[in-house]
Amino acid sequence: MISTLVTKNHHPIIYLVDHQKDARAALSKLLSPLDVTIQCFASAESFMRQQISDDAIGMIIEAHLEDKKDSGIELLETLVKRGFHLPTIVMASSSDIPTAVRAMRASAADFIEKPFIEHVLVHDVQQIINGAKPH
Repeated sequence: MISTLVTKNHHPIIYLVDHQKDARAALSKLLSPLDVTIQCFASAESFMRQQISDDAIGMIIEAHLEDKKDSGIELLETLVKRGFHLPTIVMASSSDIPTAVRAMRASAADFIEKPFIEHVLVHDVQQIINGAKPH
């Protein structure tokens, strides 16, 4: 008898949006042992051109993409307005309280300043993988 059970081979995806090539490479390497696929984008625009996968479980976004002060947070706000609610970690190279507050109001799961502490970021991503809210 042929089994009718179909097992989908899903592999969780974390989207990473950061304009700095070195940051994308370093974060991808840091998170690679977590058995997730890291899909990288250099801009909010390039991210918005692709379809969000059903396997997506979370995002990491740089708050200040390129020369636009809040474009990473604007990306998160746009996604939320369109009904996409992926747990999102917002990172910032330079930050202030209003930026952090805006990120959290846009439903960021966490706000981390760069340079980040590696184990804190890994812990947050592990919590996303496990379905828990990072803190």
